[in-house]
Amino acid sequence: MKHIKDRWLLGAMLILLAACSKMDDTYKNFLNGGEIIYTGKVDSLKVFPGKNRVLLSWYLISDPKITKCRVYWNQRGDSTEVAVKRTGGTDTIRLLLDKLPENIYTFQVYTYDNAGHSSVREEVIGNAYGDAYVATLSNRPVRSAKYDATKKETTIWWFGVNSQVQAVEVLYTNTAGVETRIVQVADSVPAGPRDPLEFRASLKLPNYQAGTSLKFRTAYKPVKIAIDTFYTAYETQAVQ
Repeated sequence: MKHIKDRWLLGAMLILLAACSKMDDTYKNFLNGGEIIYTGKVDSLKVFPGKNRVLLSWYLISDPKITKCRVYWNQRGDSTEVAVKRTGGTDTIRLLLDKLPENIYTFQVYTYDNAGHSSVREEVIGNAYGDAYVATLSNRPVRSAKYDATKKETTIWWFGVNSQVQAVEVLYTNTAGVETRIVQVADSVPAGPRDPLEFRASLKLPNYQAGTSLKFRTAYKPVKIAIDTFYTAYETQAVQ
């Protein structure tokens, strides 16, 4: 029995040694003759959408050897490089990519050192907006626009707005015959203290020239962090 047990242990050890040797060979092939060296990857990668453009930003926190960053998009069909000069602390990198067709993009960012070593990738998804988005926008609807001859002012009463609206711009002629511009923004405190400011339901236009019409347009941002504001076309409104 002892001989059988010894032979069984010997066989198990041979099998284990063979497996380890095979794993070691595979590991050596993976390393291709040397240790893989990675540079430090980017941190806090963000994308800020705009009109046919985006702004990318990220931090470089570790690895003072980093000398450049490379950004890929369109499934790596397009790319650009950013030269880096480390300061010894945390460096902020910003990259504006323009002339982008309206689309949803995945951006991949790598760092590199002078020896050609790269980091693992960091990626972020963001939009470049364009004419298709603008075509979905509409002016804030007017409930009524009435002139008060005693006060020489016109009051516009509005319907509501959606959360993407940033402002409403109104152009009218004053009593001196000069075109006047007023911009209405959300400045009304809501009932809920944690809710965003609200747009008022009305807007007064002082020193309004009787018998004239007004024009207005509405400004939008698809998301709060967008770098561009999108406008509707001007709409003419008669005053009663």
